[in-house]
Amino acid sequence: MSGRVGVGWWSSRAAYARLATISGRDMLRNPLSGLSMLFMFVVIVAIYVSMWVTFTVLGASPTVAVIPADVQVSQALEQAGVAVVDPGVDDRNAEVRRDGDRVSVVLDGSARPAWNSIWVALRDAGFSAHAITVVDDRGDVRLDPLRAYLGVAAMTAISSAAFIGLTVPLVGMRERGLLRLFGTTPLRRSTFLLAQVPARFVVVLVEVLIIVVIAVWRRYVDGLDVVSLAVTVVTGSSMLFALALVFAGRSRNAEATQQGMAMLTILLVFASGGIVPPSALPVVAQAAMNALPTTWFVAAVNADLTGADSFVPLPVLWLFMGLGACGALLLAARRFEWDQSEPRQPTPTGQRRKVTP
Repeated sequence: MSGRVGVGWWSSRAAYARLATISGRDMLRNPLSGLSMLFMFVVIVAIYVSMWVTFTVLGASPTVAVIPADVQVSQALEQAGVAVVDPGVDDRNAEVRRDGDRVSVVLDGSARPAWNSIWVALRDAGFSAHAITVVDDRGDVRLDPLRAYLGVAAMTAISSAAFIGLTVPLVGMRERGLLRLFGTTPLRRSTFLLAQVPARFVVVLVEVLIIVVIAVWRRYVDGLDVVSLAVTVVTGSSMLFALALVFAGRSRNAEATQQGMAMLTILLVFASGGIVPPSALPVVAQAAMNALPTTWFVAAVNADLTGADSFVPLPVLWLFMGLGACGALLLAARRFEWDQSEPRQPTPTGQRRKVTP
């Protein structure tokens, strides 16, 4: 008995490796598949970079008064090309106010000075990214869009790879009758579905690496916890890929699915705080947003890459995403159909229905 179980396990593992290799080669032969996964990620990053340039880099040259006087801060500002003046000078358009280990940058709202160089100088002066607050003279917080939305960019990257790069090709295979051929073999549904993930996950890793490079370049985090980020990426990717497999389970029209998945990805950007910051929403709307699986991932990435506080501790977010991945994968294995005409009836997880050739 144990010998047969061992042979079955080895056969399933060999089938998984072979199918994963075939899936990767098929993706390489079809460049449009890779471009479709990258398109939304590139667009969203370009939007956030443009917003960062517009709101932090462009503007009047900053003229700063340091309150109280601090030689170290003043030297760092001057080295960054920022003009430093005495507090009594009228033509200043920004103030740097130090309070122990924290510092506030108060901008003249009417002058709209460019404050990116001030941020860089304060980081050079030894302040942590989380200790720097930028506000205008009315007390409204000025956000760095690139920093605030890095988590949304990561979520968009994985959602595109999952919902567009995985769901749509599987539905296309069903529409063309290719899945029907797999249904005539002893291949387990779960083995086939999981074998489609590795090639797409490689694309995800490339996109996440780009986001990490941005975070390190902009010095949004003090010391990158690689292990924590890896756990976040793996659990979040597993959850989103599992949800994508649920959508692929019974869809029959590839074109309609592609349109639907593209729209879903855009809606997830909105719903996860990619346009309006959650802090600007009513409490009820924030609670609804925090209940979304994609928001869990966004919050976890922001905590890892920018030091932002998440609405629950990071390990709890990992637990949520892990449970979501397991539940969605079990549902996907139960719902998945090989053939367009396959009767819809309950089937034990991991088993296949016989498809008549």
